[in-house]
Amino acid sequence: MRIMMTGYSKHTRSFYSPRTVSGEHYLLRLQTEGFCQAALNGTVYDIVPGDLLMCKPGDRYELNIPLEELHAHPSADYYLGLDANEPWAQQWWGEFKDTQKLNIGIDEMLISMWKLLIHETRKVKDSDADILDYLARSLLLHMKRLIAGGDSKNRYERSVSNQIKSFVEKNVTEAITLREVSASVGLSVSRASQIFKQTFGQSIMDYAIEVRLSLAKEQMLIGCSTLQEIAYLCGFANYTHFNRLFHSRYKMSPSDYRKQLRPFG
Repeated sequence: MRIMMTGYSKHTRSFYSPRTVSGEHYLLRLQTEGFCQAALNGTVYDIVPGDLLMCKPGDRYELNIPLEELHAHPSADYYLGLDANEPWAQQWWGEFKDTQKLNIGIDEMLISMWKLLIHETRKVKDSDADILDYLARSLLLHMKRLIAGGDSKNRYERSVSNQIKSFVEKNVTEAITLREVSASVGLSVSRASQIFKQTFGQSIMDYAIEVRLSLAKEQMLIGCSTLQEIAYLCGFANYTHFNRLFHSRYKMSPSDYRKQLRPFG
């Protein structure tokens, strides 16, 4: 996939840019800090963190960052321009052809993907076209997953819940507590638990167990560790606890599961 431009911008001074999006590319812009105003085809939007602007070829686009907004916080955003002639990009955009602006929250995984994409595009001598292609597709597919919830009144709850998921996934092999998870998003245990349950239909610790069990299955497939070692490495307090939870979810013991993977081992 041909990337026309991508990067990160941070404005500490007033800024105004009227233009027409080139007929050669699509443009995505995600606000990550501060506030600004944007006009897209005559419709003026107040842009807040988590807002995604989606511009197609020929759109009239104006960005305005007034000085008074910068006194409180600089305005920052990530942007990505894609070749409008790329079939994969056309197909992705076709699913959101009538969308101009929506809020997808600040998702840590999305930002990490964007940073990797920017880093790869800035390589002069050893940039890899295949890596760029797969990074761009991964970013768009993850963005599609975030968009799936729509621009609803629950955008704050979705953003917080995604941050909780990211924290759990990063620290799941440790003995994390609900207090630590809640503190990572600046909320009380009860509020964080409520938001997560409303968003994903399961408790935070149930999700942690789900991730741990998935890691354990992966270790049984690729590793030579004992089941007791795997239980410890994946964050379970002891093998008995691991065995009980594994059997409850998969209707077989870890040892029986491993035998299925390695019938002659």
